[in-house]
Amino acid sequence: MADWSPTGAPYAISERATSSAQLEHAYRRLVRLYPRSFRSQNTEEIIAVLLATAREDQWHPSVMEVADLLRGAARMRLGLSGCPRTVLTAVRLMYLGALAEVAVLVTALLSVGRIEAYGRALAIASLGPHPSAAAVRQATAQAATAVGTDLTADVTITVFAAAAWLFFAWGNRKGSPYARSGALIACAAYVAIISLSLSRGNLSIAPAAVIASVVVVAIGVAVNILLLMKPSWPYYQRRAVVQ
Repeated sequence: MADWSPTGAPYAISERATSSAQLEHAYRRLVRLYPRSFRSQNTEEIIAVLLATAREDQWHPSVMEVADLLRGAARMRLGLSGCPRTVLTAVRLMYLGALAEVAVLVTALLSVGRIEAYGRALAIASLGPHPSAAAVRQATAQAATAVGTDLTADVTITVFAAAAWLFFAWGNRKGSPYARSGALIACAAYVAIISLSLSRGNLSIAPAAVIASVVVVAIGVAVNILLLMKPSWPYYQRRAVVQ
């Protein structure tokens, strides 16, 4: 027995059943990516809708269907399915902020030679017009120690800042009011640190690192604007009630 495809070509009903079974199996594999609690209540409904909207001769999920299912699974796994767009965008920017901190660290490490040269020149200049060789060696050693200490502190702070970005992203995607407040306080502190760095003339010493840090500040400001926008408030208020 044969049936007719939408293009007018005949194909066997058994072939159509095979294609439908294969398509359903592929859909079920994709739905398995969703959290178990969601799958237990929604799998059959999702599969039914997908099969009902599929083409009659379709053997595999389309690219758009795969993309939609993967995106939905990722959002649910990350706890972003109930986020308003403002919070979702802020969380994505927080992940970008963590990546930007890595850029700050890289640029700082690449600027070590320039910073050391500046520190040596400053130390030698402080000795006066005709310093002795011993005084120059001592000043150079002290400058190297100071630069090393500052660099260690900068690396530690940058790593901590990157971890803080990820922590605040995790907290805000869960709708924690404390995470939102923490993000605001952290941004204010970072602005103060960068302002102090600029006032000390660090832009001329390590311009790449300072510019990267300013980019981080811009991301932080954008994040907090999004978190404080009107559409974001109900999400945090609802989660506060639940907690």
